Amino acid sequence: MAFGRSAAQSEGRPSGSAAPPRRRNPLRRFVLFAGLIVGVALIADGLLTIFWQEPLTAVQQAHSQSVLRSDLPRLQQILNQEVPASSRLTPTTRVHRQATRLLNERPSGSAIGTIDIPKIGLKSVIVEDTDHDALTKGPGHYKGTVLPGMDGTVGLAGHRTTYGAPFRHVDQLRTGSEILLKMPYGEFTYKVYNKRITSPSDASSLISHSDTRKLVLTACNPLYSAAQRIVISARLVSDTPA
Repeated sequence: MAFGRSAAQSEGRPSGSAAPPRRRNPLRRFVLFAGLIVGVALIADGLLTIFWQEPLTAVQQAHSQSVLRSDLPRLQQILNQEVPASSRLTPTTRVHRQATRLLNERPSGSAIGTIDIPKIGLKSVIVEDTDHDALTKGPGHYKGTVLPGMDGTVGLAGHRTTYGAPFRHVDQLRTGSEILLKMPYGEFTYKVYNKRITSPSDASSLISHSDTRKLVLTACNPLYSAAQRIVISARLVSDTPA
């Protein structure tokens, strides 16, 4: 290289001209953009979970509920065929027999009826069992408790923040709030008489006592925590055979 010439001149560029701008790596730009989108999505998911419910599992549960709801008419037909209304049984005995048949034969996660709580705007299909897979579909019936139409305690559990959060607002129930359970063999109306907070290991509210017909709802408490359980107890006030 000749002495006295600039680097620009030696490379064929006019002296004093700026170097061409460096081209940004498109892959790096894509990664930054994708990271931004993921971050915004996570923030939105968190806000929706706090103020409403977890949206992704809500979509999953909505699909499960649609499938379960379509199964209920078929279930009613099966029970009516097995214990027909034309039999010489009294309505009470017929309902009890159908409830017992349903209790003993429905597999985990299958539809058994619906729950309607006007106070909190809940309308949902109930499924058999309270294991993880069952509760992703809707409120679940505790094994070891009875079904409506039988003497004893009907126990139901449900999520409060995920999988549709069916029991999210059960803390708003008050004395006298109505809960309607519609089973394939009849409709049963309960009224709330007690609400309490207890430990997750306390199952005393689910124990059946003679000559009682009550409903118990349980859920984690407070929201976003499993440190406690909220327990809603309701008495049967009316029933109408199907």
